[in-house]
Amino acid sequence: MARYLTNSDKVLQAVLSDERLMAHAQYNPMDYETIAEALDSDNAVVCAVAKIIDGKGNNATDKEIYNEVTNYLKSNLI
Repeated sequence: MARYLTNSDKVLQAVLSDERLMAHAQYNPMDYETIAEALDSDNAVVCAVAKIIDGKGNNATDKEIYNEVTNYLKSNLI
């Protein structure tokens, strides 16, 4: 049975398929079909990308997204 993908899921897949991002963050884009899967990722880059896309999809302001992603990265990359 095929899974229904939202537009946000499709945007996520497009971003995560970038060769340079994959090389830098060392992930397999096939592991993240949906925003929910990416938000649960231990890979900070994958999760940050998902937070940005999810925030836009949920009509969060740019400032709200910036604050959430910045705080997440600070606590997970430092």
